[in-house]
Amino acid sequence: MKRYKVEFSESAEAELRASIEWGMAEWGADATFKWARELRTMTIKLLGSFPESQPLAPESEVDGNEIRQLVVGRYRLLYNIEGKVVNILLLRGPSTGR
Repeated sequence: MKRYKVEFSESAEAELRASIEWGMAEWGADATFKWARELRTMTIKLLGSFPESQPLAPESEVDGNEIRQLVVGRYRLLYNIEGKVVNILLLRGPSTGR
């Protein structure tokens, strides 16, 4: 099985941090950090093995680049694949305002 390296862009990391800050205020530290670990673990596990199994994102049609999406709960992770690297471009969710 082909393995892919999963990398979060600076934008995706910033959006994740914003979601964590929101979660801390809403859920508390334990629940927020559990959620963040699960999100990362699920993302790396799935996209590290089967990144092409997820559908193309609507944003893929805008600029002609192949952008895929992974939906995890109320969040969408937008990513592209370059060789053996999966680049998480954006994290979209309630606390990101998008």
